Amino acid sequence: MRSWLMPVIVMGLSGVGLIFASDRGRKKVHDFIDRVSEAENPLGEFNKALDQQLAHIQQALDQLSEALES
Repeated sequence: MRSWLMPVIVMGLSGVGLIFASDRGRKKVHDFIDRVSEAENPLGEFNKALDQQLAHIQQALDQLSEALES
């Protein structure tokens, strides 16, 4: 089993590299990412919620920084 692990990893990484090597492959990946991020699906909603939480965390850190400076 272990003797197959390294070749499978190398083949997988080379496959991903080949996707990004061509303009058509990069365009397909970018189109997929755009569709997933803009779609009204649970993943899109999760991304929006995550962005809101990150904004709240950043605001709290800014307030903490201001309090420590004064």
